[in-house]
Amino acid sequence: MLRIGTPEEAGMSASKVAYANTYAKQMVENNITPAEVIFVARKGIIVSHQAFGNLTPAADSPLLTTNALFPLCSITKVFTAACIMILAERGLIGLNRPVADYIPEFQGLGKENVRIHHLLTHTSGMNPEDVYTYARGEGSRAQVPPCEETEEPYFHEYFHRRYATPLSTKPGEIMSYLGFGYDLLGEIVRRVSGISYPDFVMQELFEPLGMNDSYFKVPHAERHRIVKRSPEDPCAEWLETEEMIESVSPSAGIYSSAMDLAIFAQMFLNNGTYGDQRILSPISIKEMTKNHIPGVSSVYRDEIFPEASWGYGWSINGSKKDGGDLFSQEAYSHWGAAGVFVAVDPVYDILLIHFTIERDLEKPFKNMYTDHFNNVMLAAIEQF
Repeated sequence: MLRIGTPEEAGMSASKVAYANTYAKQMVENNITPAEVIFVARKGIIVSHQAFGNLTPAADSPLLTTNALFPLCSITKVFTAACIMILAERGLIGLNRPVADYIPEFQGLGKENVRIHHLLTHTSGMNPEDVYTYARGEGSRAQVPPCEETEEPYFHEYFHRRYATPLSTKPGEIMSYLGFGYDLLGEIVRRVSGISYPDFVMQELFEPLGMNDSYFKVPHAERHRIVKRSPEDPCAEWLETEEMIESVSPSAGIYSSAMDLAIFAQMFLNNGTYGDQRILSPISIKEMTKNHIPGVSSVYRDEIFPEASWGYGWSINGSKKDGGDLFSQEAYSHWGAAGVFVAVDPVYDILLIHFTIERDLEKPFKNMYTDHFNNVMLAAIEQF
């Protein structure tokens, strides 16, 4: 289990870790971000867990604390992928089976060839623009059947407006990052398990891992811990809403603390265990954290990736230098909208979490200073 220790115990330079902490603090002092939580652990030893800045933009805001709740946004996808692997280990689904085997309503030309692994690696052949356009066009006229007890009414209608979205490419040809694909995976979890998606996550991940600060639908008693954005901050128009706080989205719905996310990440470094709990087998961990789409390219905003390098849920570093220049090629990570990031490097036995409120208005979702912080902290490693 994670424990507090010294940098020396973790094979890191105490002076360089101190410099990295100061570097992070200066991001707030220099108004790069108004709120920041960092968490770094190596060899299971916590060498840095600090908070800088304010909880809210109000003049009388309390200081930010390390147990503040941040919206994980797209990092939620890795939790959904873990749930899919749990079902696969129990013989309840197959990753090479058609999505339509589990969601018969998922119909359309060529969609019988879309497999679960295509959803996991964002290579289904659907793209977000087409999903959006279809839902507001032909999908808006789709008949929506009655909602089941384990379904959220919003998502029930959301799916039936989108199931028939046509493919834009053949499955497996290109990677197109797609939240809807992970929402479909969450629906598969619900249908196969027989319980709601958030209940499955709670029973199989949050509770056994002791992630007591992680939520879908954040309870009112805990909402005072949620970090707040100014109206002009990127994504504030949807992050600062009741709908987001109440979301059960399998692609973007979790609120959590840095410590809780670190527990989840450490479980991967531990080959599927944390404390006395085994969540996933070592083989599932290996499969989730390797590149399953060699030779497949991707375009994201203004960046072109000849090798998209994606595992099951995780972005695989490969040659992308994603989130830091000093990570090994075997490192895996995930961004979340507007300033949250988690990375795990099994070669260097380290995990890094960087929670911020993004202020880079030119490139939202891509905090250009997270890589700087990660480089500084990785450079503190001295012993292997």
